Amino acid sequence: MMLKNFICGRAVVALAGCVLALGLGGCGGDSKGSPDTGDLDQDVLAGDVGDVGDVDQPAGHFVGQLDHTILFGEGDNAEVAKLVPGTTKVLLVASKARKVVLLETAGKQLTSKREKLFFPNDATESELTNLAVSPDGTWAVATRTILVTDGGGQQTDCGGQLVFFDATDTDAFGSILAQVDVGPMPDAVAVSDDGLWVASADERDGPEAWGKCDVPGELASISILSLAAGPAAAQVVHTITLVDGDTGPREPESLVFSKDNDLLVCTLQDSHEVLFVRVSALAGDTALDSTSDQVKIVRLPDDSVGAGPWPDGVGRVVLPSGDEYFVTAGEWNDTFTVLDGTGAVISNNAISPSDIPEDLPRLVDEGYPLFSPDSVAPFTYNGKALVAFTLRHSGAVAVYDLSAPEAPVFDSAVGVGKNEAGTWDENGSTIRPEGIAAAPDGAFIVTANEGESSASLVTPAE
Repeated sequence: MMLKNFICGRAVVALAGCVLALGLGGCGGDSKGSPDTGDLDQDVLAGDVGDVGDVDQPAGHFVGQLDHTILFGEGDNAEVAKLVPGTTKVLLVASKARKVVLLETAGKQLTSKREKLFFPNDATESELTNLAVSPDGTWAVATRTILVTDGGGQQTDCGGQLVFFDATDTDAFGSILAQVDVGPMPDAVAVSDDGLWVASADERDGPEAWGKCDVPGELASISILSLAAGPAAAQVVHTITLVDGDTGPREPESLVFSKDNDLLVCTLQDSHEVLFVRVSALAGDTALDSTSDQVKIVRLPDDSVGAGPWPDGVGRVVLPSGDEYFVTAGEWNDTFTVLDGTGAVISNNAISPSDIPEDLPRLVDEGYPLFSPDSVAPFTYNGKALVAFTLRHSGAVAVYDLSAPEAPVFDSAVGVGKNEAGTWDENGSTIRPEGIAAAPDGAFIVTANEGESSASLVTPAE
């Protein structure tokens, strides 16, 4: 999920993307609404962030085209899109409405096949914040935040659940299989490829991180559930409580399992970190904290002007060679970072303003990111490992080639949504894409557009 609020007072020295643009010619030009950047010291361009914009595109690179956008209710808050494995279908979550929609992508059209409204009698601000789908596509699991208040409106509990439900394209769609209590205010969930493990990022969402939970004493955590007896009998077997470090509160944001179904990788947004833990190393430990020797936490690099990434989405990329990497989206400083399974940083890459088409919006306000990459969707195309990001402030999807993880190559960017009203100004895109799903072979990409409350279908240009 996106960074809770873009707060002016955060410790960000300058707008990283626009500063980088001065050396690349991306913030000037003739684009309508493009900002006057003035004269800035070129010394701020120094740093270890690789610019992936000045590399020739290889033959067969992915160029996307927007085929179709389907609109939902204005208050639905379309936020999450996840592929149903082995199909051309995608599950979309409208978080505030607590609604899940099954979308079909066939024929370059998005069609709403089925929908389920969960917990219609819940009058609180509780939400369905994220979702993951089983490897066989028959069930899914959603994260549910739970806010409890007393008669005076004072919060008394910030809870969380994982809601397992039927995901088949049948009349059983949306039938609840199980509800399992996890840590407070879960914001993401992942299922291992073998379907035996589920993990949730129990964000807590505390007030020191501009969140919604005001209940003292709530602690962020990661919950790991065993599905050895199936989703209807899911059980929490490990809980990792997160102890705050010195770079900000440790609140888990997004997570993914490795291809061996054992390593769990989780972004800690507010502390600019990534956590690594192996489920097999936790045998016998039902409860531990992030200071444990079994847990490794890596601080992600800042950008070239010292802005922290506030990492959001994380994706797993497997090269044709079988080598595995993890990619995080730096929502605040317009970067993405590639790491290996040991936590070593392979590359830290700036989204170059010269790559993103000038007719797309961008947010131009000092101290704020131009593009704001949010969610990550790896896929394979023409035998190459690619990764797509939603760019919230540009209302777009950007695709990069990770054939050489130490030097990713920009492929293309395409706008999404139906009624973009944004430009180059202090607001940027009105579409605000957040969630993203991609077919394994790159046949389609679907975005969940939070600002417009819509979903868009992107396919390779013909």
